[in-house]
This record gives sequence, C-alpha cells and structure tokens, in this order.
Amino acid sequence: MGFKHLYYRTYHFGLKLAALFLPIPEPHIFHGKNVISQWLTQLKANKCQRMLLVVDPDILALELHQSLYLALIEAHVEVSIFSHFSANPNINQIEQGVFAYKQHHCDSLLALGGGSAMDCAKLIGARIARPKKSLQQMQGLFQVWGKLPPLYVIPTTAGTGSEVTVAAVVSDTERHIKFSINDLCLVPKGVLFLPELTTGLPAALTATTGIDALTHAIESYIGINDTRYTRGKSEQAIKLIFTALPMAFHQPNNVAARTDMLWAAMYAGQAFTRTSVGYVHAIAHQLGALYGISHGLANALVLRAMLDFYGQRIDTKLTQLAKQVIGEHSNANTLRSRINDLLEELRIPSHIEQLREQDIPLIASNALAEAHPDYPVPLFMSQTDMEDVLRSLLSNN
Repeated sequence: MGFKHLYYRTYHFGLKLAALFLPIPEPHIFHGKNVISQWLTQLKANKCQRMLLVVDPDILALELHQSLYLALIEAHVEVSIFSHFSANPNINQIEQGVFAYKQHHCDSLLALGGGSAMDCAKLIGARIARPKKSLQQMQGLFQVWGKLPPLYVIPTTAGTGSEVTVAAVVSDTERHIKFSINDLCLVPKGVLFLPELTTGLPAALTATTGIDALTHAIESYIGINDTRYTRGKSEQAIKLIFTALPMAFHQPNNVAARTDMLWAAMYAGQAFTRTSVGYVHAIAHQLGALYGISHGLANALVLRAMLDFYGQRIDTKLTQLAKQVIGEHSNANTLRSRINDLLEELRIPSHIEQLREQDIPLIASNALAEAHPDYPVPLFMSQTDMEDVLRSLLSNN
C-alpha cells in the first residue's frame, strides 16, 4: 500500500470513529394512521406558521400536493410553493429557493418528492442557516455548522434515503460536476410516510429508485467502515427490496409493497449515512452532472459493472450478506445472481446510451477525485481501472 492509500485508510478510520461517537440525529417517523394530523400537532408545537413547500415539478403538475396544501391552510399555516428545480438540482436553483424562502418570510421547510426535492430543501435550509457561506464553501464534511429551520420531508420515491441522511447533493453547472455537502444538521426533523403518494410512480422510476436504495445498502455493507448496526440496517433493507421491489414494479398500486419500499429506503439511508458509499455513487454523480441522467438510473446502470470489477475480492462479505438475506446455504455467487436477475426483471440496461468514449477520462478522474479520500471503498481503483469499467458500459460493447 502506497503512502497515498495509507493516508486514505487512516482518514477512513477517523471517519469510522466519528460515525461511532457523533450524535447522528434520527428524525421522527410519522407513519400508520392519522399521519397528517400527528404531524400538524408537532408543527403547532414548534410554532411553524409560514412554510416553504419544496415540491417536485411533476407532483405539482399532477396536483398530488393539494390535499396536503389544504390541510396546512386549514391548520393556519401559510404555504409558499417552490418547484423551480430539475432532477439534478443546481446551485442557481438552490439560490432561487433561498430567495423564495426569504421573500415569503418563511420559518420552516417541507420537501415533497424524491431525492431532488429533499436535497433541494436541505440545501435551502443550509443557506438560510449560514447566509454568508456559499454552497461551494460547504462542500465536503461538517462545513455547514448551523441550525437549519425546521425541515420535514415526504418521500414520494423509495430509494434515495435522503430523509434520514446527513448528506445533500448539488450540481455545479460551471464545473460540470456534482458534489455533496455532509453535516449532522442536514438530517430532517421529521419524515412522513404516505405510501399512497408513491402508487402513481411509473414502473421505470420505481425500478431505478429502488436500485438506488439497494446500492446504498450494498456499498455500505462492502465498504470497510461497516459496523454491526449498519450491517443490520443493510440486511433489513435488502430483504425488503428483494421481495417488495418486483411487487411494486409489477403491481404499482400495491400499497403494502410501496410501504415496505419506504422502510427499505430509510434503512439503507441509515446504513450509508454512517458508512458512506463507494465508487458506484462516485461514477453515478458524474453521469448525472455530465449527461443529466437521474441519480437512481445512474446507480442502476453502474452497479453490475462495479460488482464485476470487485470480483472475488469482496466475496467474503457478499457471502455473509447472502446468508442473511437469502438463506444459510447461499454464497456470493447466489447473491450476485439474485442482483443480476433483479436488474434484468426491472429492465435495467447493461450499457449507457449517453456515454461517449471521449468523455471517459474526465468522468473517471472526477469520480476518483470525489471518492478519494471520502469513500471507504473495499479496494482502491486507479484511473485505468475506472476507465476500463466505464468502457465496459459503452453502448457498442
């Protein structure tokens, strides 16, 4: 191991100690019957009177926010709506949200949507908490150090885990990269599980967001910073995903499957917020920044190739995982087959149509720059390794 890799491992050990001892907040989960009324009671107790509703544009167009909006109005909470953001929210869009929050004199935030809406709301909150700090200055670990306005989220996809994580991701359109901001204060105050809002999710989006959750759980498990707690959360998530995701994909109105997927995404989020992720995410972020590929789809496209790259070097952990989520007679190969079969059933392509040969060196170097030293990956990739993996995903292969 060279000096650089030794430094990375020392840094990873420090991150593991921090995750073990830092008081990572746990949001209150509102679920079951009377979710909205329970939540409104807490809003009243917290004296939230003017809320910025950060809502996914598609949800706004379908008017799926209406019943929630009316409930807030009836509870005497003023609501301003912000939906001017894309699937990969960028810095300018976040700043527009900050302007809307200030313009309407808001005192709280609610995100309604998938990871984009939740990340957008988190970053608006971060800028409100630290108005003299730019998002670029908050990049990395523990750079916010402020108290966010009360932040609540309602996930309408089951995958990102952003509802329980310390992270938010933003696109920098000038540098053509995505970067993450990580701080304890970014964990929402509360999460509302309304599985009925996820039943209208298109099959393709159900698939890719579900594989996003699976990727979180797997990368958390195979990374070197796993603990008994995170392994347990990953196992819970993957068990649910293997059963509930195909069901939700084929039976979109199956509320039980949708509910299980909300829990699975949350468990996976609890795992990776303590262990971080790995190279799949590092590549996926670059694909999103360069080509506008949604985060869930990007992860789904890369997961198979990255597991192939790791090969037998992660088989011990995959076997351990397989025994927990499939059965005691299972092994790494059983688990790999199960994952590949799931990707095929969900119609995830094995190649990336948008990927161009000339972009590969830049994508690879940006992915490595993101991963090192922050991601405690099971083994290190070189520039050549990363480029080889990306070339295996070219559509002409």
